[in-house]
Amino acid sequence: MHQVKIFLVPLNYDYKKPKIKKSMNCTIINRKVMKNLLSFFFLVLTVSQASAQLPTVSVRFNNPRYECETNRYIVDVELKSDVPGQQLFGMNVRLFYDDNVLEYAAMSEFIAGYSLMGPPEIQNGEPGSGVPFGLAGPAEWVNGSIQLITPSTFVLTGDFQKLFRICFFVEDPNAINIDSFCPSLIWDLEADPLMGGYLPGDDGVVITLVDPVPLKDSSPANTSVDQHNWEYLAGGPAFGQPIEEKCIPTFCGTVIPISNWALFLAIGLMIVTTLFIWRRRMTA
Repeated sequence: MHQVKIFLVPLNYDYKKPKIKKSMNCTIINRKVMKNLLSFFFLVLTVSQASAQLPTVSVRFNNPRYECETNRYIVDVELKSDVPGQQLFGMNVRLFYDDNVLEYAAMSEFIAGYSLMGPPEIQNGEPGSGVPFGLAGPAEWVNGSIQLITPSTFVLTGDFQKLFRICFFVEDPNAINIDSFCPSLIWDLEADPLMGGYLPGDDGVVITLVDPVPLKDSSPANTSVDQHNWEYLAGGPAFGQPIEEKCIPTFCGTVIPISNWALFLAIGLMIVTTLFIWRRRMTA
């Protein structure tokens, strides 16, 4: 005869329930995680695609010169676009410089249709504020804004074009009457433009374009900057460092560069020698 074993199990016991419940919880959690991850990736992809599709407008300082009569260092602000035919709507003009060398004076010579939207904000940096930029003196910050105020024929192309100029007073007396003056003008935009500017909550240099859609003033653009006598540094505590790239002489009036004195001395000696020989022959 076969023996039959009988196990007494409470009526309210379900030995499969914990396993099924655990499996269901894992399934629910995995579905939520996957859904959130997919949403995140789609968001990143959408933002990246939208950013990639925007025109990139590049801005630089160019054509540096020194004006003796006013003791001013002057540079042109030039722009170009990788999508020609765009029209500039507005721009945040934000930059740093060594407060011991320069002092902001003015923005002028705007292309017809554009204007400065009120006096720019000037913030004097504390002692040591220039160190992250490699500057010897405090870093002074200029925060201005220009905008299209009347119809203009100015259209961005694939080549740099002048939009306006910026003037600075030269504060450093050692910068006058020298062969090579190379002050750093640092656009307020990090090496990764998506990071914005260097100050907390600062978007940095922002450029917008005229929106072709009626009833809309502007549309965004990607911004690229060409730093002036300054370069980014990757890693480390410093943002970047000054470089001698666009240097100019600052001689005024009849001041003769020291390097040219040897030439003038040689010419003078030649003239004196010629006169001496001529007199000897006349008296012989």
